[in-house]
Amino acid sequence: MKRIVTTLSLAILVAGLGLGCRKPKAVDKGISSTQLMATADKQMKQGKFNDARLTLRHLEQYLPGSAEFPKAKLMLGDSFFFQGSPSYPEAEVEYTSFLNYFPRHELRDYALYHRALCHFSSIESAERDQSETRKALSGFQQLLAESPGSPYAGETRAKILQCWRRIAEHELVVSVFYVNIYYYPGAERRLKALLETYPDYVDRERAYYYLGEAMRQRLLSDAEVLQFNKDYAIKLQKEDLKDLTKEQIDQYSKDFLGFSTETIKGYRVEAKNYYQKLVESYPGSDWARRAADRLVTMGTSGVKEELDS
Repeated sequence: MKRIVTTLSLAILVAGLGLGCRKPKAVDKGISSTQLMATADKQMKQGKFNDARLTLRHLEQYLPGSAEFPKAKLMLGDSFFFQGSPSYPEAEVEYTSFLNYFPRHELRDYALYHRALCHFSSIESAERDQSETRKALSGFQQLLAESPGSPYAGETRAKILQCWRRIAEHELVVSVFYVNIYYYPGAERRLKALLETYPDYVDRERAYYYLGEAMRQRLLSDAEVLQFNKDYAIKLQKEDLKDLTKEQIDQYSKDFLGFSTETIKGYRVEAKNYYQKLVESYPGSDWARRAADRLVTMGTSGVKEELDS
């Protein structure tokens, strides 16, 4: 009796597993493309995305010359994009496949828009890599270039603005990080490029303040010292500065001190300019108040003191 009960229990368990792991039904090969599309559309509306993909793959494989084929290619992308847990990489592949197959199709703007949305939906926070943001931006720009009158143009322009802002914010976050780890030359380069490249999207208050911070603390970089030495050796008609006379070494020391003093003095003047621009452009802001405090402090500091420290 125990053996019979155990056997029945196993049978019930296996049957239950079979129901739980049910595969999508196979598609009848004799069905028409119109019927297949109607079935796939119904399955999509019912949320049966795996079943819909099976139906659409059948049409894609066996009826590529049918009038429904382009719509089936597009719906394959939608099946990944709109399912409960979207798979944007797979959706992007399907939309790209549609665009490659049908470069002049009337629904090309739909495919372009949703392909860009796949990247847009995968954008990371400002602290992370912005590869997906740049891909989304490129995709949205392509849509506007090809179809400026598209019904998706309005949303596309809004999302382009969001992409620019996220990229600008990322650049600013990295620049602030550089300042915090005392990598002032890198912060200077990045912040100046940021203000030049993204003038309409960057948080200019923070950008001006941290550019002022970088220039306030900036000293000569290794690259600048190496370039000075290279230029000095050329002036002495030498390959390098290894075999200098005592007189040449003394003169080099004087010239290098003069060069470094003037260069750093220029950095401090730049810092004051950025702080002043912040105070004048954004009076009353917290960043402007910080900048004003820096200006007061720098008014009592000398370049020689900073070099000696």
